[in-house]
Amino acid sequence: MRKVLTVAAVMGLLASGSALAGDQATGWRNWADHAERVMTAVKTGDRSQIDAACMGTTRTMISQGFQFPYWAQMLPQFCGVVQTGTTKREVTLRGWMMECKKLRGVKNDLAKAKPVDVEPRAKPLADDMAAVLGVIDEAQCSHPPRRH
Repeated sequence: MRKVLTVAAVMGLLASGSALAGDQATGWRNWADHAERVMTAVKTGDRSQIDAACMGTTRTMISQGFQFPYWAQMLPQFCGVVQTGTTKREVTLRGWMMECKKLRGVKNDLAKAKPVDVEPRAKPLADDMAAVLGVIDEAQCSHPPRRH
């Protein structure tokens, strides 16, 4: 009887492992689909399209049933940095330094992307997001904001 239960438990673990792999494939596909929408909007430069594409990025991260690696968890932060970067406003020197620090942190985390077996689009998308942040960094963080 004990052997039957052990075999049943092992079979259950194997089945849940393959189900987990399926869940991860779906989760990564959802992540890549959302990241593609965000990158398409970012390339247009239209603030309203970026806002619409970024809507729900946090939900994409937490509703997949597994934890994404840290670099993939940067999708909502990427949206926040890009949305801040496309807003025309006056910023204090301290605020500028904090924004640039956050931008560089997100860029560096995205640059650590590793290939994902179940979703080949993931790493190239993360690399593209890091490149976009590099351009924003160069344009906005290379010199302090002007004082009026």
